[in-house]
Amino acid sequence: MGMVIKREMRFSIRYSKEFGVPVDKIIPFFQNEFQLCLIGKADLKEEIQKYLKSWHWKGTTDELLNYWFSNEKNVNKEMLDNIHELKSLGIKCFISTQNEKYIVDYVLNSIGLKQYFDRIFATSEIGHLKSDQKFWQSIYEQLGNPDKKTILCWDDNEEFVKMAKDAGLLAEHYTNFEDYKNKTKKYLNN
Repeated sequence: MGMVIKREMRFSIRYSKEFGVPVDKIIPFFQNEFQLCLIGKADLKEEIQKYLKSWHWKGTTDELLNYWFSNEKNVNKEMLDNIHELKSLGIKCFISTQNEKYIVDYVLNSIGLKQYFDRIFATSEIGHLKSDQKFWQSIYEQLGNPDKKTILCWDDNEEFVKMAKDAGLLAEHYTNFEDYKNKTKKYLNN
């Protein structure tokens, strides 16, 4: 979702700065339990409870998640306007994300991204990270096995672009909106 959501700071760094908790007390959660949440093998609300005390969080789990997710509100309006334009041309637009189910629900429903995309492909639903070929194969199959050259994937992570290409899909690396617009024109003119 990095192309659609402008995140100024990762949760761990933001939390550390605002609450004075060393980042090295926060990172283990993301290296361990959160990895299982990303593929739907663990529940974020249950797993994060183990850390509330060491993170000195005074509120509830839901309040912590609200604090965390509130950093996901800064949308890339240019990108959303472009998605709307592409859809008006009859182009189906999907979003793929390496995220767990509560974050996905938040950005789709609370922020309203659901209205822009035909579908979301989340690692938490598919059960594989974007660095796994099974993720890309699952998307391809869920789309009905179309000609792979009719699927154009964009990602702000070069590793994921490579994985999509290795799956036989068209893929481009997103660096900035201007570059994206220029590269998109060549696909629209074909």
